[in-house]
Parts: sequence; C-alpha cells; structure tokens
Amino acid sequence: MTVKYLVTGAAGSLGSSIVRSLLAQGKDVRGLVLPGDPTAKYLPEGVELCEGDVLSVTDLQRFFAVPASTEIIVIHAAGIVSTEWDYSRKVYNVNVHGTRNIVEQCLDAHVRRLVHISSVHAIPELPKGQTITEVTSFNPDAIIGFYGKTKAEASQFVMDAVRERGLDAVIIFPSGICGPGDFAGGYATQLLIDSSNNKLPAGIQGGYDFADVRDVAAGIVAACERGHKGEGYILGNRYISIKEMLRLVHEKIGARLVKCMVPPWVARMALPFYNIYYKMKKLRPIFNRYALYAITSNAVFSIEKAQRELGYKVRPFDETIADTLQWLKNVGKLCAKTPGGNPA
Repeated sequence: MTVKYLVTGAAGSLGSSIVRSLLAQGKDVRGLVLPGDPTAKYLPEGVELCEGDVLSVTDLQRFFAVPASTEIIVIHAAGIVSTEWDYSRKVYNVNVHGTRNIVEQCLDAHVRRLVHISSVHAIPELPKGQTITEVTSFNPDAIIGFYGKTKAEASQFVMDAVRERGLDAVIIFPSGICGPGDFAGGYATQLLIDSSNNKLPAGIQGGYDFADVRDVAAGIVAACERGHKGEGYILGNRYISIKEMLRLVHEKIGARLVKCMVPPWVARMALPFYNIYYKMKKLRPIFNRYALYAITSNAVFSIEKAQRELGYKVRPFDETIADTLQWLKNVGKLCAKTPGGNPA
C-alpha cells in the first residue's frame, strides 16, 4: 500500500525542513500552504502543493483527499509562533481551532498516524536546577505566556483524541529553533541578522535551548515510524546563552563583538522605549516582555527519550550558526563586511 505524507505549514521554516527531509527519503509529500504565501516558492521540486487554511474544513477535506488505497501520515506543523503576552484571536484560532480541525480530519480519514508539532512552551516550567521532561497531560493555566497556553490546549485535545477516540498520534515538543531556510524571519534569525550587520548595540544576559531546524525535522520524520502512540518527545539541543550566540557570529564572519550584556531587569525598564523605536521603524522587536521571560526561564530540557526511541541526533551549535550565516549571506540578508566587521 502506498503512503502519502501530508504536511501542514509546509512553507514555514520547520515545515519546509520537514518536506526536504521526507523528499530526501523518497517519500510522497503533499504540503498545505496558505493561498499566496510568498515563501511557498522556495519549497523544493517534488512536493505537491495544496493551497488552503487549517481553519477551513473545505480546504482540509481537499488536502486530505487521496486514492482509496493510500495510507496517510499527517505532520501538523502549521501554527503561529508568537511572543505576544496577551490574548490574540488569530494565534488562538490557528493554534487551537486549527489543530482541532486537523484532528477531526485525521479521524474521518482513518490516518495511519498524526505527528502533532507542539512546543516545549506547552510543558510547565520547573524550578531552575531541575531538568524538564515530557508530559502527557496539559493545563493551559499552568503555563506562562499566551503562545504556550494555546499549544498546551491544542496538545491536550490531541491527547484526548488518542485516549478517547483511538487516534494514533504522537506529540513533538521542539525547543527554540535556529538554522538555514528561515525565510519568514524568526526571532533567532533576526538576532543573527542584527548582530551580523552591527545593528545590535548590546545583548541581554540569558539564553535558551536552541536546536538546529534540520535536526528537529529529522526527528519529526523519525517519529512518523518510530514514535509510540500517545507519547511525546522533546526535540532540543542544549542551553545556548545570548552571549555565546553573539560570540559565534563575531568568530564566523568578523562582525563587531557585542561585549555589553545588559541585565534583564534593565532591559525590562527599557521595553516601552524599545517598542516605540521598533514601531516607528515598522520592525518586529527582537525582545519584548515574553521574550525576556523566556531567556531568563529554566530552559534545561532532556532529549534522552527522543535519542533513545527516535534515534534523535544533534549537530554542534557552531555548525548551525555557520550554516545559517552562510545561508543569510547567500539570500542577501547580510551587509558586505570587511574582515574587521565594518560595512564595506
């Protein structure tokens, strides 16, 4: 029997890496992309594109339509990664209602497996000094930050479908993601761009667990076959300080070394002025209230379960930085520089 892989959010940074990983293994892949998404053009040849929205049942019925003799494996990567502190209807609708729509379609289509992409932000933070591991029940009220709350609610809906309705599903909890191919411009990517172009006057004390998007994608693909029904897997790497990231940018391309690292409490005081500046420039700020919380939170996650059951592997982080900077240079996101780090 033939198998077709359906990937939602296929044009996103993680979604596109998943598509590439599947195609590299010779899989038959159909990707769901938003109508008119400008990043869809960067997807590799070989993927069957389907325009649609996870909030449209009609679009999803068309996306799930396959010949009767075809088995379906769904990777639900569509979602909005947000650092907004307060309620956002759009984020809630996509992350929660979109996931519910996917689950219902999976049940109707009797899919072989659903791999749901959640987030480590859906897992309650433990006190510093304790290692965070996977959980199998989720309570949005125990989560700090609106994005994490939406991911917790969506993950619980998936788990309820496993336990009560017989859905074969596994849940993936990626940590912070970094790596080449991020045309949408995530927060880690923007930090690298600003520091590479000498537009970052200071860094902030703190850090997070950052994993290479290619490693996370490979782990997700492995979960399609090797993951256990009803289980979750953290796909991370290790704690990376902001200082280390900025040092690596300096070492790899000769940008000015950012030496001033501001304490988080100072950054919090400056947030109102910082946000005004970025609104005037019509740019998305790298740091806001939630981002400051995240980089000062306990970000020590265990990847032992994923290593043991999925064969999950991570590459050295300096390789991730080098590859990402080279990709940013290739797509024209970095200013030309002399070896001393000054604009040419």
